[in-house]
Amino acid sequence: MKRKLCMTICALSVLTVLIFAFSIYAQDTAAPAVDGDKVPSEMGGQWRVEDFHPYVKALDDLRKLSKEYAEKIMIKSIDEYSIGMDILRDMDANLSNLQKQYDRQNNLNERWYWQEIDRENQLKRRKGMLKYSAKLRAITYFTRSINSLDQIQSEEVRKDPKFVEFQIRLFKAYVSAQYDIHNLKPCIPILERYIAINDNTKQDVQAYKYLASCYGYMEKSLAKYNTTISEERVIEYKQKKNQALLMATEIEYGIESIEYRKLKDIVEIDEIQSERINNFR
Repeated sequence: MKRKLCMTICALSVLTVLIFAFSIYAQDTAAPAVDGDKVPSEMGGQWRVEDFHPYVKALDDLRKLSKEYAEKIMIKSIDEYSIGMDILRDMDANLSNLQKQYDRQNNLNERWYWQEIDRENQLKRRKGMLKYSAKLRAITYFTRSINSLDQIQSEEVRKDPKFVEFQIRLFKAYVSAQYDIHNLKPCIPILERYIAINDNTKQDVQAYKYLASCYGYMEKSLAKYNTTISEERVIEYKQKKNQALLMATEIEYGIESIEYRKLKDIVEIDEIQSERINNFR
């Protein structure tokens, strides 16, 4: 009996040793050993791409071709345009309130006519400062909106009528605000882009009137400098001004109209005088 008990205990001991050895082996083969601070890589995990910025720009540019990217940028552009328009609407409300306050004033202490004139001039100055400040802030957002719009490269989105309509409204708002604060030079590239949008913008008489004024401003500004480069640019802007004037007159009155023929004569005289001056120089 003692012999059988002894054999049973030995058998259990051997079994325990085998189980322990097998568990150690399973642990060694299940995971690699960790050395110091090294963490085992997870081959089945995902890339953390939130902070990834491609060194090769071409990779990032390909992303801009997608419709999803274009729609995201479009929303951003519309938001910036809307902020600019809100600023202008607030400006109109403030101007209206300013005028109402002026009209309600009782100026019984004014004895002389010049006092009324001075008061009116003060109102004009306040209105002018309010307009300038508001339009300058609005232009900041319109510029951001245009820059955002220019990032859109998806042909599907750019050909969408909604995109075209928004681009037209944005360009009009930008040019109107810049022109009103007498910042004419930045209007030129936007007006040139506006005319090239489609057949309707190509026939917009107001766009050519704006362009003629902007070209004329650049012509006079550069005429102050007596350099060969400025002279060439003066002639270039003069020609562009005259072309814009003729185009505006043609659209508004017709190519067979008296107005168009009269303006054409004025343009020809202007360019002949310019040629004579340059030949003399």
